Amino acid sequence: MQTLTNIFRHPLLRIIATTAVCLVASLATVGCAAPRLSSPVILQSPYPEERVWAVVPFGNESGVSIVDGAAVADRFVEEVEGVDGLRCLPVNRTIAAMKSLGMTGVFDRQQAFTLMRTLQADGLVLGTVTTYDPYKPLRLGIAVELISGSPEDNRRPIDLRELTMPTSESVGSDTNGTRVAMSQASRLFDARGHDTMAELDIYTVGRTEQDGTFGNRAYETRMDLFARFASYVLIRDLLHQEGYRCNPVVASEEPE
Repeated sequence: MQTLTNIFRHPLLRIIATTAVCLVASLATVGCAAPRLSSPVILQSPYPEERVWAVVPFGNESGVSIVDGAAVADRFVEEVEGVDGLRCLPVNRTIAAMKSLGMTGVFDRQQAFTLMRTLQADGLVLGTVTTYDPYKPLRLGIAVELISGSPEDNRRPIDLRELTMPTSESVGSDTNGTRVAMSQASRLFDARGHDTMAELDIYTVGRTEQDGTFGNRAYETRMDLFARFASYVLIRDLLHQEGYRCNPVVASEEPE
């Protein structure tokens, strides 16, 4: 106690001690301060009014038996729910409706419209997993189709293998010439690819803790998070096509 008293009696030592105390307090304040927050990029619906989508459990064409199509569809639903102007029904509700209708799957467009009417949904998403590698570096391929056309369409078969083929058409026709509104998207997301990682960096802004243990890297090691990122990109592609279908003049004038 005597030593501290002597220190504070000496002018120079008193200045040094006071400065040290202020510095420690300043560092403590900085360390406890909340990290600067950033807002994530939110997708916008191109429709003039709110719409409801439903998602059927995804098929599996990856050759990997551990793929859970319902779980992948759940990740897709979570991302649709994040779109401004869209709502999406839970996958469990879609499965329950399919069981009530005696459906084991959606194999033609008439079944798709029957399911949409039962769920009171404006659009139905069908998808298939084409590539699945849950080990780092993660690889995930998904193809999806959004159906929202006229219920007067005939029983045109739906072949999920067709979804793996890229398309620039957002409006198709059946054998009777009935126009069916549909948009398709297909991507292979490879954590080794620079294009995939560049899009992942944009997606994770505002969706991860900046000072977290893993931060953005968690999306490179966990397939459930990687599937959410993939769903976001595919939904963005679908919405772009839907925007062109709903208003081709405005969409064509958007910058690339």
